[in-house]
Amino acid sequence: MKAGSKKWIAAVGAACLVLGSTGIVQAADMALKAIAVKVKLLAGDSEVKLEKDAVTIGGDLYVPVRAMGEALGQEVAWDQKSKTVKLKAYPYVTGKYTWTNPPSLGKGLNEGGFSGLLHMPGDPDNVFYTLADRGPNGLITIGESVNRTFPVLDYIPRFYKIKLNGSQIQILETTKLTLPEGKTGVVSKSRFTTGLSNVGSDEKSYDYSGKELQPLDPDGLDLEGIAYSPSDDTFWMADEYRPSLIQLKRDGTIISRYVPVGDKAMLADAQIPVVEAIPAIYSKRIVNRGFEGVTISPDGKFLYASIQSPMAVPDKKTGEASRNLRILKMDLATKQLVGEYVYVAEDAKAFVNVSQKDVVISDLQALSDNVLLVDERDKNEGAAAQIKRVYRIDLSKATNVLNKSDISANVEGVSDWKAKGVTTAPKELIVDLTALDYPFEKFEGLTVVNKNTIAIANDNDFAVGEYDANGVLQTTGKQTQVWVIKVKNLW
Repeated sequence: MKAGSKKWIAAVGAACLVLGSTGIVQAADMALKAIAVKVKLLAGDSEVKLEKDAVTIGGDLYVPVRAMGEALGQEVAWDQKSKTVKLKAYPYVTGKYTWTNPPSLGKGLNEGGFSGLLHMPGDPDNVFYTLADRGPNGLITIGESVNRTFPVLDYIPRFYKIKLNGSQIQILETTKLTLPEGKTGVVSKSRFTTGLSNVGSDEKSYDYSGKELQPLDPDGLDLEGIAYSPSDDTFWMADEYRPSLIQLKRDGTIISRYVPVGDKAMLADAQIPVVEAIPAIYSKRIVNRGFEGVTISPDGKFLYASIQSPMAVPDKKTGEASRNLRILKMDLATKQLVGEYVYVAEDAKAFVNVSQKDVVISDLQALSDNVLLVDERDKNEGAAAQIKRVYRIDLSKATNVLNKSDISANVEGVSDWKAKGVTTAPKELIVDLTALDYPFEKFEGLTVVNKNTIAIANDNDFAVGEYDANGVLQTTGKQTQVWVIKVKNLW
């Protein structure tokens, strides 16, 4: 890239060159000499490393185009066949992959509902794990009551190993969650668990018609996030119901369920070992707004879990108006919590037709012991969507409020954190999916492939629509997709 004028300097923007010592090399054109120049290339305050020295030829300065592209936030690609250099501004989409043939679940419904996404280090770049939630469910009005229906009552919560192949999502493995060896579910009457509600204070579960109330299942799970622990080769999943954290083996056998203090007694008939390890206040989560994201640091030491939206603390009205969400940190060696941090969501008043209660966290991805990516979204879709974002946060720069009882007991009600002496998680925007024309409402899966690549997935809610006037459940045709996106260096 030639640098020989003020116009060039203006085009570089925040990039800056500092000249140092020189050396002489022979140019291809013998009439000119290329003089190697030791320069420092700065993009803002950060230095961009040069793989090769810059040179001057005839008084003009030439800098390696790849380094200049990186300084300007663009990827540089060389096409040998056409002898073309291509620059692409980050972020940009490199692939969209669709689940075109999901298996049937009966009653005109198919599998779907990707609620999290995980790329495991060491796996090929196109291989991931994902999971589905409690199964297809809808809402039907019966008299004056709006009831939650579970059209496929024998649905078993499950996770998948998938491959992105061509333009499609290929299912490599489907693993259904099972109770510990020798255990039989009180509702399933088998080793499998269900997606039905746990206790009476949960949303009630009805059959397809919306008229027949289903039994409560103390082992029922509504799975929303997936993470992998390299230290013991187990998966961890986030559950919305209690909320809880589930540890399980690769074959789907559940090891234990970590719940808020005081919840174990409500699950007296559970066949899954129940451990009270989460602060009691988390039992005040708003119904269907429990744990949504879970991730584990690359070294396997720490687990992070995020609540989907502010809790009903001290009441539901306060929670729905609040912007303050909680992220927990667990030491996996001891299974003890060591941190709680405040994440402040975007202010709905700054957008059009966005309700604060619908600005939520849908997934997490750990980059290091303290640095995470956060999936924050609104409830809108298509052109109406305004918040579909990936932020990077550094919790080493945030206040740990776990042992600050006066703060932790009232996170949702605080409006002035500075006055409380608390630093909330600092947010840095990495990707705005609305700028990439992302069409889906439920951007719920987020994972990292490498320092320049992320992948995201949507929950299509099993393509469940509304009931018609005859009580027949309609489908929407919404697809399940995984997108691969190039981003500037994540670390």
